[in-house]
Amino acid sequence: MAAEKILAAGGLATDISKYGYKQEFNRTMNVWQLTAFGLNYMVPIAPAIIFGLLLQTSGGTVSLPYLLAGVAMLFTAFSYSVMVRNFPLAGSVYSYVGRGWNAHLGFIAGWVLTLDYILIPTVTASSSAYFAQQYFPEIPYWILLAIFSVGTGLLNLFGVELISKIGLGLLILGEFVVWLSILVWANAVHSDGMGTGTLLSLQPFEFADFSSLAAATSLAIFSFLGFDAITTLAEETKRPKRDIPKAIYWCIGIGTLTMFACGYFGMLVVPDWKSHISDETWVNTVLFQVSKMTGGEGFGIFFTAGYLTELAVFNVVATAAGARLLYGMGRDNLLPKSVFAKVNKKWKTPHWSIFIIVSIEFILGLSSNMATLSNLVNYGALFGFAALNLSVVWLYYVKKKGESPLKLGSTPNWRPTGIRHLRYFVLPIIGLLVILYVWISMDKLALLLGTLWLVVGIVYLSIKTKGFRKLPPHLDL
Repeated sequence: MAAEKILAAGGLATDISKYGYKQEFNRTMNVWQLTAFGLNYMVPIAPAIIFGLLLQTSGGTVSLPYLLAGVAMLFTAFSYSVMVRNFPLAGSVYSYVGRGWNAHLGFIAGWVLTLDYILIPTVTASSSAYFAQQYFPEIPYWILLAIFSVGTGLLNLFGVELISKIGLGLLILGEFVVWLSILVWANAVHSDGMGTGTLLSLQPFEFADFSSLAAATSLAIFSFLGFDAITTLAEETKRPKRDIPKAIYWCIGIGTLTMFACGYFGMLVVPDWKSHISDETWVNTVLFQVSKMTGGEGFGIFFTAGYLTELAVFNVVATAAGARLLYGMGRDNLLPKSVFAKVNKKWKTPHWSIFIIVSIEFILGLSSNMATLSNLVNYGALFGFAALNLSVVWLYYVKKKGESPLKLGSTPNWRPTGIRHLRYFVLPIIGLLVILYVWISMDKLALLLGTLWLVVGIVYLSIKTKGFRKLPPHLDL
């Protein structure tokens, strides 16, 4: 009886056998380790990756796209917290949409979401190589790319427990670098009269038009995918139903504040951005240029060192999350099971998925540009988020098989009443509408390439399931 109460509260040993699976990973993660994992995925210094691209896309603002993206993601975060309490499984959107709505749609959502988990670390590895070349121009780009993609990604072979042990410390380091940088930028503006010459200015909020602002907001979502990555560790978390939702909210709150501040104070220093925006190197390294202008060469080196450290950490956690998404689909035999569902007996990690991800990262990093990749990332995110929000409504109002909140005992086949319609119907619909608005503002090339990837997934699934007629037994719900 006591054990049942613990399970009902999202306790120490959440049973996944009822979903047709056995426990293969070690449950070691708590709420703070999850929060650190998510924020390290979001990267405290994330604006440095796409600062120039956001500036270029919006026509003048970086802080506003981050603020709007944070608010937009909050609605979808409510839906994530609902679904992880219903299905505390590895696989993220793949598991939630597949079990909450339709198994075929779940695979398609997971298939498209793989764009995020493969392309985001590709973008960060490329950005790291660009920054490192500012100080080591004699080292070829491909060698630096290999260090930041393959080298960091393969650390995942040693297990998520290693990541959790060092994650909180590295997060503190990252936040320290960001906020110290903001103080240096602010001091230069206030004391030395650089940039706008004042700390209170509307200039960081200027943008070309609402269409440009929406497009930049779509791009800014790139930096918020850490909260999704948290859910991929559901089978490695001690109390997933309780701790994962808490970690998601902490991630979005801290991440939005940090990125907004970085965007605001960074733009105070560079009011003449239009004279540099055609320079690709400047666009890719704006905050490095800002740090060197405000703090001198020494501070530029400090900023770059902190930035590269944070991106190395990001690539570790991004590869971990992506490998577990592939593991979830491989375990259900929707991807080749002998490859993607294989778990290393010693380290308890999906090692073949890790090898595949880092190999693709390296190849794409050599052949693609950051702007295209960054926009394409968000195709997968927005598609998955839209499907997830709809899945909450479908689970509770069509299938009528959702669980009640934890404080009501996680009762199965529960139906929302009264004010609870806000949480289970109104907020998911608002989240969906926000996603659709941002979607239509996405880069046209990203929409084309993402849709091609979507079509490939649909064709593959049709073949795999014999015309959508066949599914693994535990998914045939």
